[in-house]
Amino acid sequence: MFQQESGFRDVLTGVYSLMSAPESYGCQLSFGYMDVLAQYYNISGNTHQYIKTKDYLYAEPYDKEVLSTVWSRQYKGIANLNAMLMFIDKQRNVFSSEEVYRIYKGEILALRGMLHFDMLRLFSSSPAIDKEREAIPYLESYTNLPQGQQTVEGVLEKVVKDLNAARELMREVDPYGPNYAELESLYESHPLLRNRHKHLNYYAVTALLARVQLYAGNRTEALEAVREIVGEPGSEPVVPFSLATAAVTSERLFNSELLFALEEGKMQDNIDVYFGESVIKNGITNSSTALSMNVNNRNKLFAQQDPADDDYRLKLWFQETNTATAVMPAKYANSGYIPLVRLSELYYIAAECSANQGLAYLNTLRAHRGLAAMTGVTDLQAEIAREYSKEFMCEGQMFYYYKRLGLKSIGVYRTVAVDPEKVYVIPLPDDELDFGLIE
Repeated sequence: MFQQESGFRDVLTGVYSLMSAPESYGCQLSFGYMDVLAQYYNISGNTHQYIKTKDYLYAEPYDKEVLSTVWSRQYKGIANLNAMLMFIDKQRNVFSSEEVYRIYKGEILALRGMLHFDMLRLFSSSPAIDKEREAIPYLESYTNLPQGQQTVEGVLEKVVKDLNAARELMREVDPYGPNYAELESLYESHPLLRNRHKHLNYYAVTALLARVQLYAGNRTEALEAVREIVGEPGSEPVVPFSLATAAVTSERLFNSELLFALEEGKMQDNIDVYFGESVIKNGITNSSTALSMNVNNRNKLFAQQDPADDDYRLKLWFQETNTATAVMPAKYANSGYIPLVRLSELYYIAAECSANQGLAYLNTLRAHRGLAAMTGVTDLQAEIAREYSKEFMCEGQMFYYYKRLGLKSIGVYRTVAVDPEKVYVIPLPDDELDFGLIE
């Protein structure tokens, strides 16, 4: 497999395919399971597949199956990444150039960090609850031997180590990095290096590092990573990225802001039973899979705070249903991408982490969502939460926002009082314990 560069490319493509599948980020880790936990949807009727999920009943058969499949797919991806890392230095000479080798290795390391991080966020205590608690195994080699669990803090340290190693490898040679102007045309014909927003490129890794550092409670480090991409409030982000300036149907996902997005050619098939044409036509109240939202709750979240507000997201991301009281997401209509890292998150991180410029960062992003600048804000965190709730609909990030802060009352459209220990710390799959896959 690894006697030529194409072998590494094939395995890497396979990892991305695992990630884009409905059992992973193609549904359950984006608009599906994770956004049900964040209380985005109307879930009713005893036959709905998520009827137990909305109440955080993780021990129910369907929920156990979903969570076990997510776990196994993520670790299968990690195993494939470690297989490449086992050979990549020995086979350094098979790559078309030293630069290409460094990008491959950096991307592989970054993906390993990302997949572990999301398993930590899903299955383990957050640092806000207990950073010393045992969490998940962090696999750094290709092995079938049981691996001991690391602490929450230990996993985060290893994620940061992998991401920083990736950044060091890719910084000077990745077309989506500081040398974009010089490298863009150089790599246009290489299959790994064109369309770098479909890969975990240098700037996407830097943004991911900011996400990880914020989750770990390291605000200074998070802000430092953010500023490498977005600069000071009011300035333009680094090329080739740019903030949206209008509500354009063909750019529903604000494509120019996507630092990293998975390509999924079957996206319309994936969403059809949840919020596609067929489920709307057949009637959402009779469906065991339909994911709809209450109109009044949606309107309350997107209510004008200034007469000049004209939120692009409200225009682009919703569709009518066969009932006047419910709408459905239209975020992925005619789209073949699943956003995983986007510019907007960086402005929210900066708003939260910057002592004196937080509101300025938030207003910078608001201006590119059709919203007026805010003044006299007394609770900046509440405004950040409001924007997170709108921005990350169908992207699986909001539950992690609540978990990071350890909030005892959560939910976008349905507020629920929660016991952080029972709701945020999801049990590991039975197989991991029953068969000794964890020491």
